[in-house]
Amino acid sequence: MFTSVMRQLLHSRIPLFILLISVLFGMLALQQTAREEEPQIVVPILDIHVEVPNIAASEVARLVTEPLEKILRQIPGVEHVYSTSASGSVSVTLRFEVGQDRERAILNTYTKLYANEDTMPSVVKHWQIKPVEVDDVAILMLGLYSEDPERYSDFELTRIAQEVSAQFQTINDTSEVSVLSGRTRQIQVALNASALAAYHTTPLDVLKAIEYANQLDTVGDFVVGDKLWQLQAGDVLRTTEQLNQLVVNVVNGRQIYLSDIATLHDGPSEPNHYQWITLDDQRRNLPMVTLSVAKQRGSNAVQVAEQSLALMERLESELFPVGVRYQVLRNYGQTADEKVNNLTASLAFAIVTVVVFIGLFLGWRQALIIGLAIPVCYGITLSLGYLFGYTINRVTLFALILALGLLVDDPITGVDNMTRFLRRHTGRLSPSNRANTIVDAMLEVKMPLLTSTLTIIVAFIPLAFITGMMGPYMAPMAFNIPVAVIASTLVALFVTPWLGSKLLSSTTTTETAQHNQWYRGWLSSLLANPIRAKWLLWSVLGLFVVSASLPLLRAVPLKLLPFDNKNEVQVLIDMPRGTSLEATAAMTQRVQEVVWQLQEVTAMAAYVGRPSSVDFNGMVRGYYQRHSSHFSELRVLLVDKQHRVHQSHAVVLRMREALAPLIKNGIRIKVVEVPPGPPVMSTLVAEVYASDLFTDKATHVAAAHVLKARLEQEAHVTEVDMSLVPQAMRQRFILDKRKAALSGIVTQDVNQTLQIASGGLVAGVLQVPHEVTPLDIELQLPFAERNQWPVINALQLRGTHTLAKTTAGNALESATSPLVPLGELGQWQQSSVEQPIYRKDLKEVIYVTAELNGRTPAAVIADIVSDEGKTSQQTQWPWQSRTFLSSGAGLGWQLPAGTEYRFSGEGEWRITVDVFRDMGIGFAFALTAIFIILRWQTASSALAGIIMSAIPLTMIGIMPGFWLLNQFGERTIAGAPEPVLFTATAMIGMIALAGIVVRNSLILVEFVNQQRARGVAIKEALYQAGEVRMRPVLLAAGTTMLGNLVIILDPVFSGLALAIIFGTLASTILSLFVVPVVYFLVFKDTQYEEADNALNN
Repeated sequence: MFTSVMRQLLHSRIPLFILLISVLFGMLALQQTAREEEPQIVVPILDIHVEVPNIAASEVARLVTEPLEKILRQIPGVEHVYSTSASGSVSVTLRFEVGQDRERAILNTYTKLYANEDTMPSVVKHWQIKPVEVDDVAILMLGLYSEDPERYSDFELTRIAQEVSAQFQTINDTSEVSVLSGRTRQIQVALNASALAAYHTTPLDVLKAIEYANQLDTVGDFVVGDKLWQLQAGDVLRTTEQLNQLVVNVVNGRQIYLSDIATLHDGPSEPNHYQWITLDDQRRNLPMVTLSVAKQRGSNAVQVAEQSLALMERLESELFPVGVRYQVLRNYGQTADEKVNNLTASLAFAIVTVVVFIGLFLGWRQALIIGLAIPVCYGITLSLGYLFGYTINRVTLFALILALGLLVDDPITGVDNMTRFLRRHTGRLSPSNRANTIVDAMLEVKMPLLTSTLTIIVAFIPLAFITGMMGPYMAPMAFNIPVAVIASTLVALFVTPWLGSKLLSSTTTTETAQHNQWYRGWLSSLLANPIRAKWLLWSVLGLFVVSASLPLLRAVPLKLLPFDNKNEVQVLIDMPRGTSLEATAAMTQRVQEVVWQLQEVTAMAAYVGRPSSVDFNGMVRGYYQRHSSHFSELRVLLVDKQHRVHQSHAVVLRMREALAPLIKNGIRIKVVEVPPGPPVMSTLVAEVYASDLFTDKATHVAAAHVLKARLEQEAHVTEVDMSLVPQAMRQRFILDKRKAALSGIVTQDVNQTLQIASGGLVAGVLQVPHEVTPLDIELQLPFAERNQWPVINALQLRGTHTLAKTTAGNALESATSPLVPLGELGQWQQSSVEQPIYRKDLKEVIYVTAELNGRTPAAVIADIVSDEGKTSQQTQWPWQSRTFLSSGAGLGWQLPAGTEYRFSGEGEWRITVDVFRDMGIGFAFALTAIFIILRWQTASSALAGIIMSAIPLTMIGIMPGFWLLNQFGERTIAGAPEPVLFTATAMIGMIALAGIVVRNSLILVEFVNQQRARGVAIKEALYQAGEVRMRPVLLAAGTTMLGNLVIILDPVFSGLALAIIFGTLASTILSLFVVPVVYFLVFKDTQYEEADNALNN
């Protein structure tokens, strides 16, 4: 059937039609497929916020958090339940398993909570569910700033941003458009404490007067003839003049107006956070507001970003006042487009390089055939990717570049065999004989091509079953490479023969036997001396053992993912809890001055008291919850990667070194890099638990401090922190209930009075036209007065007349309403704010986190675990001299009894364990599947083993190659090591090699069996196999290495390219000798029935 189909295709135009349609569809798919920088990782996250007023944190955890966690844990698909219990509230975060449907997760959560609403404790007053997802991350972040702060402050910028934000919502495929505003317009009623006392008026009198005067209600209908009129009563406040003339009290017949006891300010509110931007050319802190644009799921980030920027440019030129500019703080559309365009150019360069390489060593006509086959394979792959909903991102393109070396192997083998068969004939062949010759050539390599394709497919399919966040990240590779290889095999069997019949020279020449005398001489010296052959095998085995031991000796560092090279860095600043907004802003400016010392910095955006628009990393880490006066952050923009020497990770190392002197007195500063893969809480995370019910809180806390101290002693471990926060102080007014009752005053009045005095209380809204947001009327004491205890204590409260009574005969009459100073109703008591209580998966936990400068989590964890329970040595082991066989620094430590810790719960180590476990299982599956395929194809376990002997040879190239790279170049930056890492992508390369190198061995063994079936002696068959198949084997290896050269430039996937290049180089060279030697040693003393049966089958 195969023969007849191929003969029909050789005489038809169907292959030409396939070629043209594939290229056309591929170009359309490349144009229409959505582009993004990274694959979308779907991880539904839900935050449940519960208000529990007047309850201490410990009681909140017991009464509310624990029952709520038990309910939420029952929801299908929930991976982890996190909670933070504080005084008066609790926040529970549900993180679902990767790939769970977002809408179903939300629906199940709502259903579960409402179904159990009757079981909620009575202390719960309100709860809210807020979904958090990757689609909420803004792809575009614009800083709107003023070059003239005196004229346009953050107040004016906020009003401009609020007006223009609606314009962005009109762009197709935009999702949430948010404004991180500065000060908003507000009617501030600054109460005069002295005037209040003089006019016998209380703050609550003012509050009620505004509330009563600002009411407009629909009270019914009124019939007038045959018309029905609507009846309304009351009115609302519309102007500040009305507010000033509002009567708030009447004393001795005199009306007391609001203007008598307060000053009105119609303008910017008091700042509760700060934003500013500093540019390289000015170095001034300019006021800024931030405009963020998110895209809808599945839409093209490039198009949304381009349309949004075009709109912003038009608004800047047509609408913005002079001096109001904008700065792009984040543009994932641009980075995605640049990444896709750069990788597309790299792919084109790799294709040209491969074609030229083939042309030089195989022939230009042959190179043209293979060059035409490449776009056909890519066209099919891109079209299927579009149909299955994949986007074009860096992983997709790296998969296509990696596939280049694989998809040309089949056409190379086919074209080389067609050339060899055609050269056997003298003179010009007739069309019929030419077609028969091409068919015979393809029949000879058909089974090796099909078998090798299956081996590559089974090598990459396990990537589709990686669990956790790395699964979606590697999914494009698990899809695109097998599809490309299948397409290449089909093209090699049905398209390249047609191209060969048209393009290969019909004028044949006598084929000259190009015997490689050097190869025959070396191989014959081995086959003639079995002892020498065995010594070769023992030497190869020794090299394998040495190579495999390099990671154990820490000569090749192991890490999940390397560091990416981004144009942005984030600096988080945590002041001691209770620090004022102004003090945090001052510290942020000090940090900013230090960061400016790095020449790679071009701009910085500061956010004090609130977070910036979070990225995916911040979403997973919970940075969006950093709303407090002691939190701030810097968004640091770097020179484009093409114009700086150091990658962003090296800049981070230098930045950490520069900021280290500022980390003292409870101040915590963290430099955060954008991870190239799945984000984690921190690089190193230890979870400290109480191991039994009898462990008290103090012991639990002490255990966390012990582990934190041990981490701080470890070399190149930095930014050590834990979830316990420094103590913050508070003042609580304790009401004397007896005195309050005698005066007719209730607790609510006291609380509202203090809220007006200190925090401010919104009394209503001023109805003003053309405002984007409601114009609040806020009552508050001026800043100078609300921070003085005598002023606050002197504020008066009016007794409730219905509470205090006097007797009049047999009746009760309401007593007069006394005015009582606040200070006479109770006393102030100082106490500390309770620690928040963190829980994970229904267990109380304390997190100890750290970042690493140049070392890997595996090495640090091994050293710390090894030192546990030991006594400290006088001489500590330097970290460079430690191995996984002799771990530990000699710094003994021990947790208190009743406590335990775990490094595998969060952090990079957890993902590392999961990914390498999954990849290890996948590698074992791939090897097993490859063996089964080869056993089925050869009908011989021995032959299958011989063919697979090329796989372990890759280790001899990979590990020494990585070790060698660490001996050259700049390997220390800012005093920290900067090694070349063996990462998960390198592990993928090693798995891929299992399918790649088998192809070469299979071609050799198959040719040997065919020659022996023709009566050729075993040695001569082995010689001829090496001589005839050496060219396609070396060409396949060369194209594989050349195709991966462009990947070396990428900081993330360079490990994959290096592993394939080193592994292919070693395996190809060694397999040309090892495979024939093993074959000879296995079959030299037999009658070759096994090999002959394999051929017949």
